[in-house]
Amino acid sequence: MATGAPIKYLQLAAELRRGIRDGAWPPGSKLPTEAELAATHALSVNTVRRALEVLAAEGSVERRQGAGTFARQASRPPRARRRIAVVLPERDWYFPPVIAGIEAAAARTRTTIDVHTTGYAAPGWERFTRLTGRLAGADGLLVTHPGPADAATPAHARLLRKLPLPYVLLERAPSGIDDPSEHVSTDHAGGAYLALAHLAALGHRYVALACRTGSAPSRGISAGFAEGAAALGLRVTARFNWPPITQCDSFEEVLAAQPTIADAALSTVLGSGATALVCFGDMEGAALLAAARRSGVRIPGNLALISCEDKHAATEQVPLTSVAPEKFRLGGLALETLLRRLDEPEAESRQVWLRPRLTVRESCGARAANPS
Repeated sequence: MATGAPIKYLQLAAELRRGIRDGAWPPGSKLPTEAELAATHALSVNTVRRALEVLAAEGSVERRQGAGTFARQASRPPRARRRIAVVLPERDWYFPPVIAGIEAAAARTRTTIDVHTTGYAAPGWERFTRLTGRLAGADGLLVTHPGPADAATPAHARLLRKLPLPYVLLERAPSGIDDPSEHVSTDHAGGAYLALAHLAALGHRYVALACRTGSAPSRGISAGFAEGAAALGLRVTARFNWPPITQCDSFEEVLAAQPTIADAALSTVLGSGATALVCFGDMEGAALLAAARRSGVRIPGNLALISCEDKHAATEQVPLTSVAPEKFRLGGLALETLLRRLDEPEAESRQVWLRPRLTVRESCGARAANPS
């Protein structure tokens, strides 16, 4: 028992310190009494007293004779400069706002970041494996693995968990309920539900989905679309699988293929009787708008359209209503989560889903009060 007591009081001190720092007890507020803390944490009063003495010695609390223990603004020493490796599939298409969020958080926290890219799918995993052996000197790792799914395969998940650095997954989910990996990711399923809920509120009952296959968000969007349609009593009349962008596709090849694909998607959706369409992402949304113009289909008169992305949605000829991932915030929160892990190795794991933001524009037949 004697050897365990110091661990217990230090654990309690760390928990109370986090509570003060996170605002559970703002500066000047009174903490629970020693007896109350002992009862709620199943500890002896002596153990609680030792924890409070640690906090008082460092200036986190003030102990007032006869009045109790009061929170103070904790004076934390400056954090040592950290070097964080950021490993992403690419840095020019989806991830620029994510990188900007990481850079902004790094500037606030004395952190140096090094960004590396791997590409996607099997070649990306090969480069990822080689790269992780060359990260000597980094204190931690923010990683978006090459996918294509948001969750790694069991073999790739084991590879991640064997990394010699603390890491946080960014826009990637743990591989299963047994995977303790910390992550900060977009709730794509929740975003699809937001789109359907808005369409249902406008009176639409027959809906369709056009989703790019082979992309990490597609699984969440598809699952959220199916669950949301069932919950809202909507009938799904069509699902169009937009072909994936492969490793060898150039940007010019991708753009050249869009009109033919979009014509087929529009024909499938309208032929199914749908009055509203959710698509991923706004590149596909722009292609569908162009296909509608070619065929004389009115957006939103004949078909309401919502995009699950917001990179160019506001600048289209018919501005697209969008469900937009909070990419800047996501990058900053991922770095904050990793720095927390480095500062407090025993802290509880953080697995965060960020809900996207619905921005209403003309393409679904209704304007927001203050459209962006």
